[in-house]
Amino acid sequence: MEIHLVTNLHLCDERRFLWVIEEALKGGVDVVQLREKHLLPRDLYALALQVKTLTAKYGKKLFINRSVEVALAVDAHGVNLSFGSLPVPQVREILGTTKIVGVSIHSVAEGQEAEKNGADYCLAGHVFPSLCKPGQEARGLLFLRELTEAVSIPIIAIGGIDENTIEAVASLGIAGVAVMSRFFLADNPRAVAEKLKNCSFTKQD
Repeated sequence: MEIHLVTNLHLCDERRFLWVIEEALKGGVDVVQLREKHLLPRDLYALALQVKTLTAKYGKKLFINRSVEVALAVDAHGVNLSFGSLPVPQVREILGTTKIVGVSIHSVAEGQEAEKNGADYCLAGHVFPSLCKPGQEARGLLFLRELTEAVSIPIIAIGGIDENTIEAVASLGIAGVAVMSRFFLADNPRAVAEKLKNCSFTKQD
């Protein structure tokens, strides 16, 4: 099962930001999704180049959130789209057929629509209460279970996932989990990644 790190510059300064990413990659993170919607394209591009240096160093993937132009400019492995993004077919035309196109979804109907449009995966959540979604009701495990029955493309679960909750979502047969605050607030991001990876492997076995 894949472990995705989703970035958030609001949780730390840029120096620690890059350190967290590298430590998490050392611990087994498979994908880094650069999700910094507040940055101007040129600033996101500059940051993406730094992050790509790290993902390339460890042989891992880089996805860019929403910005198709930055994903194209840095030759990222893929892009994660969300509400208001360009439609999946048009993104395919821009990036080509070899790039991965995912879509953030919050309902079964949105998941089915993403699959119909040709998305490679769904980023589904938020599953559990999350520091990044204060006051918003979590969708829970039933949502994930229904989604796995309704779509055939891979599902990446996000929202409140850590070492204590990963086994519950892994048991539903999803393709991976995405984690944000647990990494950026950790004293030892590498250890967090190792534990998440070990938990997911143990559950699958």
